[in-house]
Amino acid sequence: MLIIPAIDIYEGKAVRLKQGDFEQKTIYNDEPWSVAKEFSDAGCSLIHVVDLEGAEHGSFRNYDVIRKIVAEGDVHIQAGGGVRTEDDASRLFDAGVERVVVGSIAVKNPNTIGAWIELFGYNRIVIAIDVKNGEVAHSGWKETIKNDPVEIMKRLGDLGASIFLCTDISRDGMLTGPNISLYKEICKQFPDYEIIASGGVSSNDDIALLEKTGVSGVIVGKALYEGKIQLTNK
Repeated sequence: MLIIPAIDIYEGKAVRLKQGDFEQKTIYNDEPWSVAKEFSDAGCSLIHVVDLEGAEHGSFRNYDVIRKIVAEGDVHIQAGGGVRTEDDASRLFDAGVERVVVGSIAVKNPNTIGAWIELFGYNRIVIAIDVKNGEVAHSGWKETIKNDPVEIMKRLGDLGASIFLCTDISRDGMLTGPNISLYKEICKQFPDYEIIASGGVSSNDDIALLEKTGVSGVIVGKALYEGKIQLTNK
Protein backbone atom coordinates (compact mmCIF):
# COMPACT_ATOMS: atom_id res chain seq x y z
CA MET A 1 0.00 0.00 0.00
CA LEU A 2 1.31 3.40 -1.03
CA ILE A 3 1.64 6.23 1.51
CA ILE A 4 0.78 9.48 -0.29
CA PRO A 5 1.57 12.79 1.49
CA ALA A 6 -0.89 15.63 0.88
CA ILE A 7 -0.19 19.27 0.15
CA ASP A 8 -3.26 21.50 0.21
CA ILE A 9 -2.70 24.98 -1.22
CA TYR A 10 -4.59 28.14 -0.26
CA GLU A 11 -3.35 31.60 -1.24
CA GLY A 12 -0.08 30.01 -2.28
CA LYS A 13 0.58 28.41 1.12
CA ALA A 14 0.49 24.83 2.39
CA VAL A 15 -2.50 24.52 4.72
CA ARG A 16 -4.88 21.97 6.22
CA LEU A 17 -8.62 22.29 6.74
CA LYS A 18 -10.90 20.71 9.30
CA GLN A 19 -13.77 18.75 7.72
CA GLY A 20 -13.40 20.76 4.52
CA ASP A 21 -14.23 24.03 6.28
CA PHE A 22 -12.39 26.95 4.65
CA GLU A 23 -12.89 28.98 7.84
CA GLN A 24 -10.91 26.40 9.82
CA LYS A 25 -7.53 26.27 8.14
CA THR A 26 -4.05 26.03 9.59
CA ILE A 27 -1.06 27.37 7.64
CA TYR A 28 1.91 24.99 7.83
CA ASN A 29 4.35 26.42 5.29
CA ASP A 30 4.57 29.50 3.08
CA GLU A 31 6.44 27.54 0.40
CA PRO A 32 4.58 24.34 -0.59
CA TRP A 33 7.36 23.41 -3.02
CA SER A 34 9.79 23.09 -0.12
CA VAL A 35 7.35 20.72 1.57
CA ALA A 36 7.28 18.65 -1.64
CA LYS A 37 11.09 18.54 -1.60
CA GLU A 38 11.02 17.19 1.97
CA PHE A 39 8.55 14.48 1.00
CA SER A 40 10.63 13.60 -2.06
CA ASP A 41 13.82 13.44 -0.01
CA ALA A 42 12.04 11.11 2.43
CA GLY A 43 11.51 8.64 -0.40
CA CYS A 44 7.89 9.29 -1.36
CA SER A 45 7.05 8.35 -4.94
CA LEU A 46 3.71 10.20 -5.21
CA ILE A 47 2.37 13.43 -3.66
CA HIS A 48 -1.26 14.51 -3.62
CA VAL A 49 -1.73 18.26 -4.29
CA VAL A 50 -5.03 20.15 -4.01
CA ASP A 51 -5.75 23.72 -5.08
CA LEU A 52 -8.27 24.54 -2.35
CA GLU A 53 -9.15 27.91 -3.85
CA GLY A 54 -9.84 26.18 -7.13
CA ALA A 55 -12.16 23.72 -5.40
CA GLU A 56 -13.87 26.56 -3.54
CA HIS A 57 -14.41 28.83 -6.55
CA GLY A 58 -14.65 26.33 -9.39
CA SER A 59 -11.63 27.60 -11.29
CA PHE A 60 -7.97 26.70 -10.94
CA ARG A 61 -6.06 29.36 -8.92
CA ASN A 62 -2.61 28.04 -7.94
CA TYR A 63 -1.18 26.78 -11.22
CA ASP A 64 2.21 28.48 -10.78
CA VAL A 65 2.64 26.99 -7.31
CA ILE A 66 1.95 23.52 -8.67
CA ARG A 67 4.52 24.08 -11.42
CA LYS A 68 7.09 24.87 -8.70
CA ILE A 69 6.10 21.75 -6.77
CA VAL A 70 6.57 19.57 -9.86
CA ALA A 71 9.96 21.15 -10.53
CA GLU A 72 11.21 20.89 -6.95
CA GLY A 73 11.32 17.16 -6.28
CA ASP A 74 12.01 13.91 -8.12
CA VAL A 75 8.52 12.60 -7.40
CA HIS A 76 5.23 12.04 -9.22
CA ILE A 77 2.42 14.51 -8.53
CA GLN A 78 -1.34 14.00 -8.69
CA ALA A 79 -3.19 17.30 -8.54
CA GLY A 80 -6.73 18.62 -8.51
CA GLY A 81 -9.07 21.23 -7.12
CA GLY A 82 -11.21 23.28 -9.49
CA VAL A 83 -10.47 21.17 -12.56
CA ARG A 84 -13.61 21.73 -14.62
CA THR A 85 -12.47 21.73 -18.24
CA GLU A 86 -10.30 19.74 -20.60
CA ASP A 87 -8.03 22.77 -20.78
CA ASP A 88 -7.57 22.72 -16.99
CA ALA A 89 -6.48 19.08 -17.16
CA SER A 90 -4.22 19.70 -20.16
CA ARG A 91 -2.45 22.58 -18.42
CA LEU A 92 -1.70 20.38 -15.42
CA PHE A 93 -0.33 17.63 -17.60
CA ASP A 94 1.75 20.20 -19.47
CA ALA A 95 3.14 21.34 -16.10
CA GLY A 96 4.40 17.82 -15.47
CA VAL A 97 1.62 16.46 -13.25
CA GLU A 98 1.38 12.67 -13.53
CA ARG A 99 -2.33 12.32 -12.69
CA VAL A 100 -5.20 14.79 -12.53
CA VAL A 101 -7.83 14.50 -9.82
CA VAL A 102 -11.41 15.41 -10.76
CA GLY A 103 -14.41 15.58 -8.48
CA SER A 104 -17.31 17.91 -9.18
CA ILE A 105 -17.37 17.43 -12.95
CA ALA A 106 -17.18 13.65 -12.52
CA VAL A 107 -20.25 13.71 -10.28
CA LYS A 108 -22.26 16.20 -12.34
CA ASN A 109 -21.18 15.25 -15.87
CA PRO A 110 -19.69 11.75 -15.94
CA ASN A 111 -19.80 11.46 -19.73
CA THR A 112 -17.23 14.26 -19.90
CA ILE A 113 -14.90 12.18 -17.75
CA GLY A 114 -15.36 9.25 -20.10
CA ALA A 115 -14.12 11.45 -22.93
CA TRP A 116 -11.14 12.64 -20.86
CA ILE A 117 -10.19 9.06 -20.04
CA GLU A 118 -10.17 8.26 -23.76
CA LEU A 119 -8.07 11.36 -24.45
CA PHE A 120 -5.54 11.24 -21.61
CA GLY A 121 -5.61 7.56 -20.56
CA TYR A 122 -7.41 5.68 -17.79
CA ASN A 123 -4.29 5.69 -15.60
CA ARG A 124 -3.97 9.50 -15.61
CA ILE A 125 -7.42 10.45 -14.31
CA VAL A 126 -8.27 10.03 -10.60
CA ILE A 127 -11.91 10.30 -9.59
CA ALA A 128 -12.49 11.99 -6.21
CA ILE A 129 -15.48 10.56 -4.38
CA ASP A 130 -16.06 12.75 -1.32
CA VAL A 131 -18.52 11.28 1.16
CA LYS A 132 -20.54 13.40 3.58
CA ASN A 133 -23.11 11.67 5.78
CA GLY A 134 -23.47 8.86 3.26
CA GLU A 135 -23.96 11.21 0.30
CA VAL A 136 -21.47 12.42 -2.31
CA ALA A 137 -20.28 16.02 -1.91
CA HIS A 138 -18.91 18.28 -4.62
CA SER A 139 -18.11 21.94 -5.45
CA GLY A 140 -15.60 22.39 -2.65
CA TRP A 141 -17.68 20.06 -0.45
CA LYS A 142 -20.40 22.71 -0.24
CA GLU A 143 -23.08 20.72 -2.08
CA THR A 144 -24.23 17.10 -1.99
CA ILE A 145 -26.22 14.84 -4.23
CA LYS A 146 -28.43 12.06 -2.92
CA ASN A 147 -26.53 9.24 -4.57
CA ASP A 148 -24.74 6.35 -2.97
CA PRO A 149 -20.96 6.49 -3.60
CA VAL A 150 -21.02 2.93 -4.95
CA GLU A 151 -23.67 3.87 -7.51
CA ILE A 152 -21.58 6.76 -8.82
CA MET A 153 -18.43 4.65 -8.92
CA LYS A 154 -20.18 1.95 -10.93
CA ARG A 155 -21.34 4.48 -13.51
CA LEU A 156 -17.89 6.05 -13.84
CA GLY A 157 -16.28 2.61 -13.98
CA ASP A 158 -18.48 1.76 -16.96
CA LEU A 159 -16.98 4.85 -18.65
CA GLY A 160 -13.43 3.64 -18.11
CA ALA A 161 -12.49 5.06 -14.70
CA SER A 162 -10.44 2.75 -12.51
CA ILE A 163 -8.67 5.01 -9.96
CA PHE A 164 -10.79 6.43 -7.16
CA LEU A 165 -9.83 8.65 -4.24
CA CYS A 166 -12.45 8.27 -1.51
CA THR A 167 -12.58 10.80 1.33
CA ASP A 168 -14.79 10.76 4.39
CA ILE A 169 -15.22 14.51 4.89
CA SER A 170 -16.35 14.18 8.49
CA ARG A 171 -12.92 12.80 9.38
CA ASP A 172 -10.77 14.98 7.16
CA GLY A 173 -8.22 16.95 9.19
CA MET A 174 -9.63 15.62 12.47
CA LEU A 175 -7.07 12.88 13.31
CA THR A 176 -9.93 10.69 14.54
CA GLY A 177 -9.08 7.61 12.49
CA PRO A 178 -10.27 6.55 9.03
CA ASN A 179 -13.70 5.18 8.15
CA ILE A 180 -12.63 1.57 7.90
CA SER A 181 -16.12 0.23 7.12
CA LEU A 182 -16.42 2.59 4.13
CA TYR A 183 -13.21 1.32 2.54
CA LYS A 184 -13.99 -2.32 3.28
CA GLU A 185 -17.30 -1.96 1.44
CA ILE A 186 -15.82 -0.08 -1.52
CA CYS A 187 -12.94 -2.53 -1.94
CA LYS A 188 -15.41 -5.42 -1.72
CA GLN A 189 -17.57 -3.87 -4.44
CA PHE A 190 -14.64 -2.93 -6.69
CA PRO A 191 -11.76 -5.38 -6.21
CA ASP A 192 -10.19 -4.47 -9.56
CA TYR A 193 -10.11 -0.71 -9.01
CA GLU A 194 -7.28 1.29 -7.49
CA ILE A 195 -8.84 2.71 -4.31
CA ILE A 196 -7.07 5.46 -2.37
CA ALA A 197 -8.33 6.25 1.14
CA SER A 198 -8.34 9.74 2.67
CA GLY A 199 -9.56 11.35 5.87
CA GLY A 200 -8.77 10.90 9.55
CA VAL A 201 -5.46 9.05 9.38
CA SER A 202 -3.64 9.77 12.64
CA SER A 203 -1.13 6.96 13.25
CA ASN A 204 0.75 4.01 11.84
CA ASP A 205 -1.95 1.81 13.39
CA ASP A 206 -4.54 3.53 11.19
CA ILE A 207 -2.39 2.82 8.15
CA ALA A 208 -2.13 -0.85 9.13
CA LEU A 209 -5.90 -1.10 9.47
CA LEU A 210 -6.43 0.50 6.07
CA GLU A 211 -4.01 -1.91 4.44
CA LYS A 212 -6.20 -4.79 5.59
CA THR A 213 -9.23 -3.31 3.80
CA GLY A 214 -7.56 -3.74 0.41
CA VAL A 215 -7.01 -0.08 -0.50
CA SER A 216 -3.98 0.49 -2.70
CA GLY A 217 -2.98 3.83 -1.18
CA VAL A 218 -3.68 6.24 1.64
CA ILE A 219 -3.49 10.04 1.73
CA VAL A 220 -1.79 11.38 4.85
CA GLY A 221 -1.94 15.08 5.68
CA LYS A 222 -2.28 16.59 9.13
CA ALA A 223 -0.67 13.60 10.86
CA LEU A 224 2.52 14.25 8.89
CA TYR A 225 2.56 17.99 9.52
CA GLU A 226 2.07 17.48 13.25
CA GLY A 227 4.65 14.69 13.56
CA LYS A 228 2.26 11.87 14.42
CA ILE A 229 3.51 9.87 11.45
CA GLN A 230 7.12 9.97 10.27
CA LEU A 231 8.35 9.39 6.73
CA THR A 232 11.72 7.72 6.35
CA ASN A 233 13.87 7.24 3.30
CA LYS A 234 14.30 3.49 2.97
